[in-house]
Amino acid sequence: MISLPNPTKTLKTMTVDFSGVFLTVQDHGCIYTVCTEGELFAAPIYKNGTVNMEEFDIVDFWEDDVDAEVLEEIQSTLIDMMRRAGLYFQTSAVAA
Repeated sequence: MISLPNPTKTLKTMTVDFSGVFLTVQDHGCIYTVCTEGELFAAPIYKNGTVNMEEFDIVDFWEDDVDAEVLEEIQSTLIDMMRRAGLYFQTSAVAA
């Protein structure tokens, strides 16, 4: 796991604030993170072990080679790590 202070990526006209919490999974060939909204992103890990932080892209659960349930577990794990670090807050819906 790698932790970087407040990394940010600009996607076309959208700026994404990554959580700074990263996760690798054996044999996936990429590093995962979530933005501060909880959306899952991935970037490839090159043969020399480096990652270009500008290459993070949103993970499409239905188009990815990895099973959607595995991706949901990765996303949940990252969100749990963010909560423990005090970086992710989820508000409950208010009844009207």
